[in-house]
Amino acid sequence: MPTPVGHALGGLAAAFLTNAAAPRPRLTMPVLAWSAALAIAPDLDILTGDHRTYTHSIGAVAIVGLVAWSVLRRRHADAFALAAALAAAYGSHVVFDLMGKDTRDPTGLTAFWPFSASYFMTGWDVFGEVSRRYWLPREFIIGNLAATGWELVLLVPLLLVAWAVWSGRTLERKKEEGKRKSARATG
Repeated sequence: MPTPVGHALGGLAAAFLTNAAAPRPRLTMPVLAWSAALAIAPDLDILTGDHRTYTHSIGAVAIVGLVAWSVLRRRHADAFALAAALAAAYGSHVVFDLMGKDTRDPTGLTAFWPFSASYFMTGWDVFGEVSRRYWLPREFIIGNLAATGWELVLLVPLLLVAWAVWSGRTLERKKEEGKRKSARATG
């Protein structure tokens, strides 16, 4: 399962790709910061002892999207698109954890909660296991640094592609707005 670094990069990539599909692609620094934070947030369930359950599910993704939309709808005309980007950032955590190595019983996530309480895994061990055993310095430090390095190799290119797609859509929209302004000014 990815480290917080991997989850943050994945959340940013998901936000860029989701927002690129919006009619008016637009992301702000606060929305990007929230995207990174929300992509890490499901792991806060470690503190309650319910790790890999409700917070790691499509139900939680839907809740995040609804809460984001209800907060943003009074402030932004693009509230739906921004809420979708935030929900996608959160959802990237679930997808990445499904593609991570997991050896703790029960293995997997309750990814389909509230429809199912069963644990699921893809079997694709794209991401290594993260050690929380701080009393084993070699495993905790070296192992987690290696996992973070692998995530950087995989996810920085993904993030750059996502940003490029989003940037291209943003530039297209600005050109279209410029053409409309010119047409109004001359017409």
